Amino acid sequence: MEFERVTPESQGIPSKAVVAFLKRLEEIEIPMHSMILMRHGKIVAETYYRPYSRKELHRMFSVTKSMVSLAIGLLCEEGKLSLEDRIVTYFPEKIPKEGVHPYIAQITIRDMLRMATAHGKTTYKQKETKDWVGTFFSVLPSHQPGTVFSYDTSASHTLAALVEKLSGKELLGYLREKVFDEIGFSSEAYCIKDPMGVSMGGSGMMASSYDMLRVMYLISQKGKWQGKQLLPAWYLEEATKKQIDTFAKSPTLEEMQGYGYQFWCTRNGGYVCYGMGGQLMLVLPKKDMILITTADTQSRQGGVQLIYDAFWQEIYQKVSDRDIALEEDSEGCRILQKEWGTRELLVLSGEKDSIWREKVDGVVYQMDRNERGFDQIGVRFLDGEGTFFYRGKNGEGEISFGLGTNRIGVIQPYGYRIAASGIWRSEDTFLIRVSVLDQCIGTIFIQLVFSEEGVTTFMKKYEESEFGEWDGFLSGQKTAVRFWGDC
Repeated sequence: MEFERVTPESQGIPSKAVVAFLKRLEEIEIPMHSMILMRHGKIVAETYYRPYSRKELHRMFSVTKSMVSLAIGLLCEEGKLSLEDRIVTYFPEKIPKEGVHPYIAQITIRDMLRMATAHGKTTYKQKETKDWVGTFFSVLPSHQPGTVFSYDTSASHTLAALVEKLSGKELLGYLREKVFDEIGFSSEAYCIKDPMGVSMGGSGMMASSYDMLRVMYLISQKGKWQGKQLLPAWYLEEATKKQIDTFAKSPTLEEMQGYGYQFWCTRNGGYVCYGMGGQLMLVLPKKDMILITTADTQSRQGGVQLIYDAFWQEIYQKVSDRDIALEEDSEGCRILQKEWGTRELLVLSGEKDSIWREKVDGVVYQMDRNERGFDQIGVRFLDGEGTFFYRGKNGEGEISFGLGTNRIGVIQPYGYRIAASGIWRSEDTFLIRVSVLDQCIGTIFIQLVFSEEGVTTFMKKYEESEFGEWDGFLSGQKTAVRFWGDC
């Protein structure tokens, strides 16, 4: 089933309110990847930022946790587990030889679903081992379980391992069999695995925005799809309402609203699957609305809250609770479809040229000894685009960028797809923004400050676990070599 596409006005939403929302996010430089807005089961707006598209898979990060919750609900409905079961009973092989701490022994599946375990933080990040699930049982706890909220991704990962153990299938394989195939979830979607081959239930799902719209619509309908009950309604009711208070442990207003079973509560009576960087799958029952966003706000402190605030102020407050169609706004619809149906990823703003351009074009700079392992770097410019080249202990590579626009390429040695733009921030300062668009999502800034003698480079990466060498300072002197191919 494909969802019907209609005008916003037909569902009581002003087109210009949607445009204002998208424009506001662009003006405050939030790196959006997609946005879908639904009301009453119909799509009223859909925007993708090139090269993302409706079919493009996107890392959903902690949205994966909510999918694990759905699988737990299904297993509970089948009678294969109870929410009051203690997790240690399912993993006797993971218990340390010296025994398990009493607090760990007390943890129930319900505790794990509502982030009320005995751990103050993710356990597999505290211990060097391939056995991520094992760390949940071996890392010493910080407090008694079932008491306070503390976000613990290892709990979600261990629950994913439980799903796979009890179902005999991979996490997404089980969900496909029970639910996802029925609703048209894309066959290309997959879940990244941990070192032991367990699906990364805390953050590993790769799926499309449209996939997530299907799932959230199903949840909003209490688990029923075209008359068929696919998810247990009783479980969804429990999962999407406040089960534990989050106020003292959360850094933003939206995250202070409470937590269900791997679902966050929001203002205005909503609930959301929330993944790092702006992956928001928001359902608002009072107005029968669903908002889907994908983004990369890691380089923008408080960026996710800015998305929420823009939505509440520009769209939500302008929509009546009653089902009242508005007068059609042909101009607003035209702008929304023509100008905002497809958009370019966020690019840098600044000058496309500088008096330093000819001085540095093609110059190879020999870098001082550095921990990041870069030996040589340089920049070449062509009409409307350029290339940053580098050589070091991890090999050599090039990053192609557009001047005031993005160029799609690959970053070596990782092999991840990227979009990069470059701009002159001042006469002697050139800045490159690299957006990583693959299983790994993040942003790398490369700032080059030139002088007659050489270059000083500041690199900053906004990504959780990779690109360590792209973080810090470098200085170097120019060489007599003018072209990279002559090195």
